[in-house]
Amino acid sequence: MTGEAEVPLIARRRIEAELIGYVYGALKEELGADRAKVLIARAIRNAARDAGAALAAQESEMPGPRTLAARQGIWAAGGALDARVLELTDDSYAYEVVRCDYATMYRELGMEELGLVASCMRDAAFIEGYAPDLALDRPETIMEGHGKCVFRYRRVPIAKEGWASGMEADVSGWTVLWRRRWRPAKRRTAVWRCADA
Repeated sequence: MTGEAEVPLIARRRIEAELIGYVYGALKEELGADRAKVLIARAIRNAARDAGAALAAQESEMPGPRTLAARQGIWAAGGALDARVLELTDDSYAYEVVRCDYATMYRELGMEELGLVASCMRDAAFIEGYAPDLALDRPETIMEGHGKCVFRYRRVPIAKEGWASGMEADVSGWTVLWRRRWRPAKRRTAVWRCADA
């Protein structure tokens, strides 16, 4: 039996996407498209945050821009991404993706409407679990039809107590605001729009 680490992430995402498509179809029949997307997004976000925390637990040093950059091969395995590092310091990491097989895969599966929810929205949730003091700014994606994705991670102050705003997502007309403990003191918002919205 092949171990999880031996299977490229792009192959795992394809299997997940096929299952998500069926779950989405069933939820859509019962609850409507908007509510189904919100529920799928919530589940994927929780899984991504847990994956980030699990990867952080494997690090031999405090997770940050340099450790994240060292792990980039996870997402690029199997030639899934063409990426170029723009900046890497102790406090920031920026790179651009000019070819994304994840976006291509969702289009090939006829799942454009779920691709942004099932793939791109994972990134912000993942970083919450991996390094809560890193903020992700990615104003556009290939999945949305742009020529590239530019990822910019930077360190931000962590709130000492209480709840602060998390990530906001426009999922085909529904705005979902996730809140989580220990968010950065400065509110950060990323708005994602589905192609069919």
